[in-house]
Amino acid sequence: MTSTPTSSPTVEPLRAAGAVAFSTLRGCADPSGPYDGFSVCDYTGDAPAHIAACRDAVADMLGLDSAESLILPRQTHTANVAIVDSSDAGRPLTDIDALVTADASVAIGVNTADCVPIVLSDKEAGVIAVVHSGWRGTVARIAANAVDRMTSLGAAPENIVAAMGPSICADCFEVGEEVAREFAQAFPDVDGVIVGGYAKPHVNLGAAIEATLRECGVKACNIYVPSRCSRCECHRFFSARRLGAHSGRTLTVARLQR
Repeated sequence: MTSTPTSSPTVEPLRAAGAVAFSTLRGCADPSGPYDGFSVCDYTGDAPAHIAACRDAVADMLGLDSAESLILPRQTHTANVAIVDSSDAGRPLTDIDALVTADASVAIGVNTADCVPIVLSDKEAGVIAVVHSGWRGTVARIAANAVDRMTSLGAAPENIVAAMGPSICADCFEVGEEVAREFAQAFPDVDGVIVGGYAKPHVNLGAAIEATLRECGVKACNIYVPSRCSRCECHRFFSARRLGAHSGRTLTVARLQR
């Protein structure tokens, strides 16, 4: 069962100078219901009518001309980044996990349910990005790829503000030994990425992403790590670890201020 979306979804704002950016809250009646709550993701099994209504509500909230101007990729845990503008509205974007734009007439976003959503914004250049960074994307440094594509549009790393949205915390993110080895190899000199003290390894995705952004030249004072855990707060945000892969998704979206 899905809940009926309101005209304006309940959201958690993200710090992104020069942009309107936020993550949606479920606003659900039944936290145990895998699709109960506000979700715009159309490839995890939710009812199409519910998805369409939620997308319309987000478009209205952002002042977009239509829901097609809310550009969302079909994410597949790649490190692929696409630069988009109004010509991409309504066009399928497959195998893409981050979007970059300098076009204020569109909004860009990603869907998550424990992976880390990242909003990147350079107010001076008028360029934004929204990134889906799960463990595979984090190891592959998708955040660095997004910064690189932003700089191709005139952004400067030292001017970029990076805000990470609700995602699984290190206490909840238990991984297998093989995944822990990949992180150890990818971030050999970064403290706090592999978290000990548990029966199995745990990984701090936010720490790994922060290290990646700093390697790119983003200032530490401009990086905001996640403050909410999607698994701990599954009544507020969707969590695949709580609800399964066939469940709704939290939308993180940004639009350049005009």
